[in-house]
Amino acid sequence: MWLRKAGRDTRRSTVMLGAAFAVAAGLALGGCSASYVEGDTASVLLLIESIAEGTPLLSDVRGDAGEIINCQVILTIVARAKNPNGPVGIAEDVRVTGYSVAYRRSDGRGVQGLDVPYTISGNTTILVTAGGNATAELAIDLVRHQAKLEPPLSNIVGLQVVTMFADITVAGQTVSGKSVKASGSAQVTFADFASGTTTCEG
Repeated sequence: MWLRKAGRDTRRSTVMLGAAFAVAAGLALGGCSASYVEGDTASVLLLIESIAEGTPLLSDVRGDAGEIINCQVILTIVARAKNPNGPVGIAEDVRVTGYSVAYRRSDGRGVQGLDVPYTISGNTTILVTAGGNATAELAIDLVRHQAKLEPPLSNIVGLQVVTMFADITVAGQTVSGKSVKASGSAQVTFADFASGTTTCEG
């Protein structure tokens, strides 16, 4: 009698373990889905196609007369259907409403106001047509005047040069009301450049 009961318990444990493995496998497979599938429910992807046409940027911390120089860049933004074979209409067009820029360094130092400028954000409005080969260009402040007046940029003098990376995020909604966002990075070299140097001033 004891042996039969033990056999039933063993079979029951095997079934329970099998179910647990099936659940774990299902969760693992779910974790393999693309981030854009889990991150939003819009039928289009918002993408930053290029930042300043992919060119590394120079940002002058001050002008020849000591004036503060702003630094703007052009983003080329596109909206593409997740399903390339599906219909794309006006409801999938994206209205970009805001952006942010965060700074980092390759040496890992990242204290805002000490190692890198403070993260900035701003509002904007531009419509990105979905589908086809349509693109939209958006000018944003990559580095604001205020950042040139504060450390670490205000500490750059003489022949000092600091290279950082600006991580840009733009966000908005499709006409149908689905939230979308896109991100990209640009390399920015800060220095007190000599007169006549081309920089990313707007």
